[in-house]
Amino acid sequence: MRWSSQCIGKGMAGMVVMVSLGAAWGGERERSGKTETSGGRTAGFEQEIDRGKGFKDRSTTVQTQGGNWNRNVQDHWNRGAGAANRAVVTTAPNGKTATVQQTAVRNGNSVDVNSRRTGYDGKTSDWNQTLTRTGSGTVVGQGQYTRQNGNTIDTQSTTLRTTDGHVTTGKYTTSTGKSGTFSDQVVNHDRSRVKTESITSSAGRSADRVVDTNRSGNGIDRTVTTTGPNGNSETHTETVTLDK
Repeated sequence: MRWSSQCIGKGMAGMVVMVSLGAAWGGERERSGKTETSGGRTAGFEQEIDRGKGFKDRSTTVQTQGGNWNRNVQDHWNRGAGAANRAVVTTAPNGKTATVQQTAVRNGNSVDVNSRRTGYDGKTSDWNQTLTRTGSGTVVGQGQYTRQNGNTIDTQSTTLRTTDGHVTTGKYTTSTGKSGTFSDQVVNHDRSRVKTESITSSAGRSADRVVDTNRSGNGIDRTVTTTGPNGNSETHTETVTLDK
């Protein structure tokens, strides 16, 4: 079983981004720094952020040995109308681009989130989800992910807000007859965050992913540990240092 939490869990992640229909005035800001991974790779980056009433634009350039990667993220929202949209364009060193388009529309206690990704090869995948607040700190989700080959994954989930984060549990079924369950827990502490994801097939085979992020001074340390259904684990670390 391949690790597939991305196609199952991105709906909630997208909702968190898209449904924040308000933000403080901010103006323009620039920052730069470098990243170092446990594999010995290093890269420098430069970022420009422009934020105002109803919008936030972020442009990032990462300088690697293979060339420059560029990503532009544009968020726009109208809190009164209950609508938001996001456009992401990533350009590889060879000039090819990948895009993500997201929209979120609020209707009473529900939010409809629709997303489409076009890859570097021109193929598309879609994620559509409806999230409904059913009580204080509780959100129920119904979603469908359509892969590039046309196969679909349908999901049902419940998210409960906790004192230090949230817990999501749910189940999935695919158009090819597979099914299973998944969970997602986020725990926030002072200057740290731990996210634990798990997916289990109907046959009982499971995979887990733990992302531990810590901030200190002008740096961010991120450790990702993935455990496959055979019990083998892989750990990847990354350190981001911001220029003072």
